[in-house]
Amino acid sequence: MSDTLSWFAVSTVLAIGVALVTRQRGWGMALPVIAAGAVTGLLPFGPDAPLNPEVALVTVLAPLVFGEALGSSYLDIRRVRRPVLILAIGLVIATTAAIGFAVVAVSAIPLALALALGAILAPTDAVAVSAVARRASLPRRLVSVLEGESLVNDGTGLTVLRVALVAAVAGSVTLMDVSITFVLAVVGGIVVGLIGGWGMSWVTAKSTDAVAANSLTLIAPIVLYLAAEQIEGSGILAVVVAALYLAHAQTSEVKSAARLQSAALWRHVTFALQAMAFFLVGMELVDTLFMLDRDEIALVGMLVVVVTVVLILTRIVFIYVTIRLEGVRRREPQNMRLAMLAAWAGARGPVSGMAAFSIPLVIADGSTLPYREELLATTFVVILITLLLSQTLAPLARRLGVQSADETEQLRRIDAALARAALRRLDEVEEEAAVRGRPIPADVAALVRNSIEQRLRSLQEQPDADEPDGLVTQLELRRLMIRAEQEEILRIRDEEGLPDSIVRPIQRALDVRLLGLGRMADGGQ
Repeated sequence: MSDTLSWFAVSTVLAIGVALVTRQRGWGMALPVIAAGAVTGLLPFGPDAPLNPEVALVTVLAPLVFGEALGSSYLDIRRVRRPVLILAIGLVIATTAAIGFAVVAVSAIPLALALALGAILAPTDAVAVSAVARRASLPRRLVSVLEGESLVNDGTGLTVLRVALVAAVAGSVTLMDVSITFVLAVVGGIVVGLIGGWGMSWVTAKSTDAVAANSLTLIAPIVLYLAAEQIEGSGILAVVVAALYLAHAQTSEVKSAARLQSAALWRHVTFALQAMAFFLVGMELVDTLFMLDRDEIALVGMLVVVVTVVLILTRIVFIYVTIRLEGVRRREPQNMRLAMLAAWAGARGPVSGMAAFSIPLVIADGSTLPYREELLATTFVVILITLLLSQTLAPLARRLGVQSADETEQLRRIDAALARAALRRLDEVEEEAAVRGRPIPADVAALVRNSIEQRLRSLQEQPDADEPDGLVTQLELRRLMIRAEQEEILRIRDEEGLPDSIVRPIQRALDVRLLGLGRMADGGQ
């Protein structure tokens, strides 16, 4: 127990420390954290990888996938559901089969294990794909497709993996056995996910204590995962479904305080888990390679080459064929360029690394499962290669002339619509108060109205052609004003001895306003 805790503590500090440094420099954290994990694994001292990697599978993978899904949008995925489902289901199955048969063709690895390797590597990684896609300034619709694919294909790939591992452990199964296993995994995962998502959304909507309600979501992914697995369902699918349900419910049914706290909480949790997962992949890569002899390392080298080539070619061919089948009208130059970017945006990440740990140590008769270490090593190296290749996505997008549209005008229009809605509501409140015989004081109503009208006028005034950054300048001025307020409240606290019980709520209100301005600036650029 103490060894596990020491591993967790030291590894967490190292992983988050490296991730912090890379984020401050504007780099992607995946490769540096994997490298840090590998270096740590090489050291004669320091933490060792956990003895029971299945614990990491449940405690890291389930919350990580939950956090990724919670940060996504059900509506965005639904709008691009056709390409998302084609990629998340069709491409995953095609990739699993292609890798499986290719591995069987070049090695003595049984088909079931080869298909398991394919299912592990078939899903793209939501975090890696999203980070690279946004750095490449890809169009929002393409980003939605890639994020939706990488989220949904986690459930598809790991469900297929479950079926493949059943066949690998049992030794021989019938088509009926495989079908029953697959149906149970899908249905069980969806049912548990819907129940869990509804339950969490009901609690967070009804609870008056946002802290307690959001604390429930911290343990929920592990509980849902184990509950689904207990009834032979897919734990990962249950986690994804529950998170999507909760994310959609939070937009309309959950109080704003709970929604803000939930978003902040899961951003932190997901960041820490991503760092831990990448760090663990690096450590396990080194540990696994040290367990192999020369012949086994040669096999891993061959498998890495074959699997990487098949992985890339399958994605390119599948997307190209899909575009062809969609009809001539859709094969316009811009769509073909977007398809090329989608085909190249196939980074794998910690989900594949954690999924590899689910390969069992023994089979049904109690003997050791063959080729387990080779499959793990192949998985980790392929993840590393795809992450390296993903760094070329931004240059490719620039070369193809594909970039996101300027959303400044759209944000201006939305903000103006919100201001007009606020004015209409103010009119309604004034009328209702007058009818009740308790009119709102004229100076109070005028103060509120003037503030909103000033905001509306500033939005309706188009910036000069010579000043394309007018909106950005306005936001920066407002940020400077809020920072002045922050400094002033600290000055008053220090000079007048105000207690923190008064100061901190004011600071939080200012922080929320400043955060909102920062998000407007990010969205408009």
